Amino acid sequence: MILRSVSLAARPGEVVAVLGPSGCGKTTLLRCIAGLRVADGGDIRLSGRTPEEIGWPAYRRRVVLVQQTPAMLDDTVEANLRRPWMYAVAREPFPIERARSWLTRLHLNGDVWQQAARSLSVGQQQRVALVRALLLAPDVVLLDEPTSALDADAAAAVRQLVHDEVRRRGLAVLLVTHDAALAEAWGARAVDLRGYMISEAASNAPGTAENGREDS
Repeated sequence: MILRSVSLAARPGEVVAVLGPSGCGKTTLLRCIAGLRVADGGDIRLSGRTPEEIGWPAYRRRVVLVQQTPAMLDDTVEANLRRPWMYAVAREPFPIERARSWLTRLHLNGDVWQQAARSLSVGQQQRVALVRALLLAPDVVLLDEPTSALDADAAAAVRQLVHDEVRRRGLAVLLVTHDAALAEAWGARAVDLRGYMISEAASNAPGTAENGREDS
């Protein structure tokens, strides 16, 4: 996948939606920002610093990707939520009460806690992965088609939880979708990814970051 002339900024307390059809490079863009794929050129910056300057372990604590089909351990939902703490990615104790509360808000009741994560539907796994990401208290969350497998009520619950964290902590959110209506429902500033070029849609937001950069 080739992405050219990509210039995009997501600021603290902002939700940005990247729009484009399937296969246009939206997921590739997120994977590059998350450090899961190496770009041939350009750079990525968080608060003006590259991941190398920050240090990749610290960068990955601050910039978290929730994939459309999340990777789940062959274990319980609880074990999957605790995964970053098992590998010392997280610095604070595991916030078990917050985890349970957020699962409930996302229509995943207490019974799900000890269920096998891989036995859940894709939509349920997406919500577990979102809770896991938010529990890390990152600066930036990257969402790949975050409500594609959800019904209207569950999708609204996801949006509300994310927006609460945007307001509470100044979280920056970058989501990708093929659905302009979904971007509108998120109240996001929309950008279009088409022909492997990315350009900012008309917006009242201040100027964009430099070419090839993603800032927060």
